[in-house]
Amino acid sequence: MKATTFFLLISMSWIFFNSCNQSGRQRSEASSSDSVAGSVTANSKDNPSAMDLHEKLMISFSEDWMERESDPNLYPDYYGGSFIDNNGTFVITVTGNREQHIKQLIDILGTDNFNVESVKYSYKQMMQEMDRIDAFLIDTTIPENHPVMTHFAGAYPDVMENSVKVILTVVNKEITDAFRNDISNSPLVVFEQGELPGLF
Repeated sequence: MKATTFFLLISMSWIFFNSCNQSGRQRSEASSSDSVAGSVTANSKDNPSAMDLHEKLMISFSEDWMERESDPNLYPDYYGGSFIDNNGTFVITVTGNREQHIKQLIDILGTDNFNVESVKYSYKQMMQEMDRIDAFLIDTTIPENHPVMTHFAGAYPDVMENSVKVILTVVNKEITDAFRNDISNSPLVVFEQGELPGLF
């Protein structure tokens, strides 16, 4: 799944940052949905906007989806995530039988004004991986000099690439092996080199 320049991840793509305070580690979250690229202006009963479709889909999962957005159990097994492409089209990714899910999604959204793409992993699986990473980061028994703790810069579910991106300040075999041994060996995880976020 490729995108060209602008896109908006709808499906709660957030980054966990690791920093130290006097008692240990803290987690901070930044939602990528804060920066909206492009605009979607269509907003009528017959032609709902992509944002409207996203909200309707989330409500079909649960009325309290905003409070539960980090809960893996919120998401059905077929749901791989959703985003708005460069053309302003709402795109839903699904696992399993694509044609069956298209019919189901049309029933939920009341329109066929969206695209559906097939993926291997569900959003629930992505969020379960995020939970494993989060549990590791807040575990006070993990030494500060653990290779992952020393080089961890963030992590987020990448809906467009259908993976969980783990950002490390240095990517090498020692650090990635430590991650796979102590956190998760899932094929969902992809390592990328990056920097710690600046403080504002």
